Amino acid sequence: MKLLKRFPASYWIWALLLASLILFVGTRLDIGTIDRGVALAAPPAKAGAAKVNKGMDELPKDADFQTVAESGELELRLDAKSGHFAVTDKRNGNVWHSYPDPGQWLAEAQEGIWRTHLRSPVMLSYVDLTGKATQPKETNLLEEQGNIIDVASIDGGFKLTFDIPSKQFTIPIEVKVERDSIVTKIVESGVKEGALSLVWIRLYPFFGAEHSAGQEGYLFIPDGSGALIPYSQHNTNVNRIYQEAVYGTDISFKANDDPQSRNPISIPVFGAKSGDKGFVSVIEDGAEFSDVVASPSGVFSGYNWITAQQNYRSSYKQVTNEAKGRFFVTYNKENRFQGDRAVRYLLLDRMKANYVGMAERYRQYLMETHKLEPLKPKNDTKVPMTVTIVGAERGPGGLIADRYLRSTTTSDAMKMVQRLYDLGIDNMVVDYMGWAKGGFSDHGAPLPVDKRLGGDNGMKVFIQFAHSLDIPVYLNTNYLLNTSDAGSFNKRKHGLRDLGGTVLKNIVSLGYLDNVLDQDIEYFKKLGADGVTLMGLGQSLISDFNTNYPLSRTESRVKQQALMEKFKDASLGLRGFGSSSFAFPYVGTIDHLVDDYSYDSFSETAVPFIQIALHGLVHYTSSYANDRQEYRKQFLRGLEYGSAPSFIFIYENAESFKDAYELHLYSPDFRSWEKEAVQEYREMNEALGDVQDQFIVGHRTLAAEVKETTYAGGKRIIVNYGGTAYTSGEISLKPLDYLIVEGGTAH
Repeated sequence: MKLLKRFPASYWIWALLLASLILFVGTRLDIGTIDRGVALAAPPAKAGAAKVNKGMDELPKDADFQTVAESGELELRLDAKSGHFAVTDKRNGNVWHSYPDPGQWLAEAQEGIWRTHLRSPVMLSYVDLTGKATQPKETNLLEEQGNIIDVASIDGGFKLTFDIPSKQFTIPIEVKVERDSIVTKIVESGVKEGALSLVWIRLYPFFGAEHSAGQEGYLFIPDGSGALIPYSQHNTNVNRIYQEAVYGTDISFKANDDPQSRNPISIPVFGAKSGDKGFVSVIEDGAEFSDVVASPSGVFSGYNWITAQQNYRSSYKQVTNEAKGRFFVTYNKENRFQGDRAVRYLLLDRMKANYVGMAERYRQYLMETHKLEPLKPKNDTKVPMTVTIVGAERGPGGLIADRYLRSTTTSDAMKMVQRLYDLGIDNMVVDYMGWAKGGFSDHGAPLPVDKRLGGDNGMKVFIQFAHSLDIPVYLNTNYLLNTSDAGSFNKRKHGLRDLGGTVLKNIVSLGYLDNVLDQDIEYFKKLGADGVTLMGLGQSLISDFNTNYPLSRTESRVKQQALMEKFKDASLGLRGFGSSSFAFPYVGTIDHLVDDYSYDSFSETAVPFIQIALHGLVHYTSSYANDRQEYRKQFLRGLEYGSAPSFIFIYENAESFKDAYELHLYSPDFRSWEKEAVQEYREMNEALGDVQDQFIVGHRTLAAEVKETTYAGGKRIIVNYGGTAYTSGEISLKPLDYLIVEGGTAH
């Protein structure tokens, strides 16, 4: 007490405050995260881009570009001051810039940060996860008065680093010239963050950007089979842009349950055409974490532009009370998507500066890079018609159990196939669906064949019968879902989880499938099946945060490819279903290859880009003929797109199928469609039978609703979707009809 009285009260108050501060520093502040005196808190932002006179002074000067690399086709030049580059195409003299067309810059009216975005070599989005606010913000190198450092020549090009001290970001990049292409890369090993967290980076987003100046021009987007956004001079699509994730939305990060309104992207490709200039881009490294972003003029500026957005984080839903549906949306600072990000810009010669030329160059890329080889048809004059047979489904039943809807036993299948064969459909492929216990919608228990359909012995007899007619049989299987909890599957142990730890519906962790496939492959071989039609696998990518089988999107792609390789190693054929490009090297046929687009207001029309790229390399079908919404028009679409015919049939219980859980078939009864199937087979053979191994080399619009497809051998297919006749020279075409032009003769 005497000691306390010796000092005034104010002394003890200050001593207590000092002790509290020391305690806080010792227990709460992680001094290990302080690097050379740089605090974690984000530094104050710069006031904005450095002032520069409006006009051409805002863009790089031609005199500042120096040649850094050349190929036989291209010359690459760098402006080390701005970090921008220019490319001269030696084949035709076309000049490409990594920034908007300078010849149109004086007509650009956009002000504010978007004017700075247009000038900058790199845009980025970031989020501050140190506080409560988690709303991402956009900026660019110029807006932050960043620096360009470590500029150096490398083999085939240059490298440099975008240093942004105001946000503590460091982004190293490389640009190389390779034959007719320019490859840009963000080098993962040098990407650095401070207090702030990267959300996405757009590297050289305005490469090839141009105003709409009356030229024939469009942006090519990988929407469905492909779609075009025309260069319009009077665009009213304010705030309407195209942005979609390559290989589909990752539902492990999806922050809402809104339904997907657009077709998912199945190929990592985009492009642009302006007059006699054009390019097609392939997103290579990091495609799994990329979005394709396309903006027509009149949205953010007067320029039409398209780019790859490289994502480094994604928002996700953190569930706090699953029973009450409580959650919040946030980002994870530690979970930055890893890997280099590379985009290849393939520059087209003048005669190929259109969507057909883009698709042809992508076909060449698939053959060179992914080793796709030309088809060798079993029959040179008849296309293979796919007959999908449904064994059984499930529907609403009593109070205790669902109703088992048996529709086609193996004996019924034999009768069906024999009947079609006798009617002249002699080049057929059978895809047997719903053969496993429980029917089609009972996923996850593919073995054995349901006894109510004939069991294993019945399936063996059917396959042997089909083989006697030289008809291959594929067993349709969905490995991505498990709705039956059969075998060793346990949803909590083997189900896919999102970043918040929630088990997602009935989706299976891919790592669980290794042993399952090893067992199933042996079983399929014992049955004598020619292969498997894979539902689910090969379509999309989903991150998995199940600690037993963790996978990033990149690892999900690699894993799916390894699973598909298992079938190839066992000499079993694979058919895909709506497959994405990472499955192309593994499948011999793609069923339900998308043949339309999403009808956004800014896109003008669908084009058969994927079909042009794949025809002659992979067999493909469109929707089931007897499940079309507009039968005649979709038949014509099949002819235009070079799709092989496809039907789905059941032998009995057609009325009951209207209540089926998953297979909602409009008219599947075999007997009702056998005549139409024979007729379509004959017409498709006449049009496509002798060109099934040929590349599509031309596609154009002859009139508003008249399309023409040309094959390498010169054969042309002309279709008229309109309600009036079309006449041009010696070509005369009735409404809703088609014409085959071969050797100058139309029929």
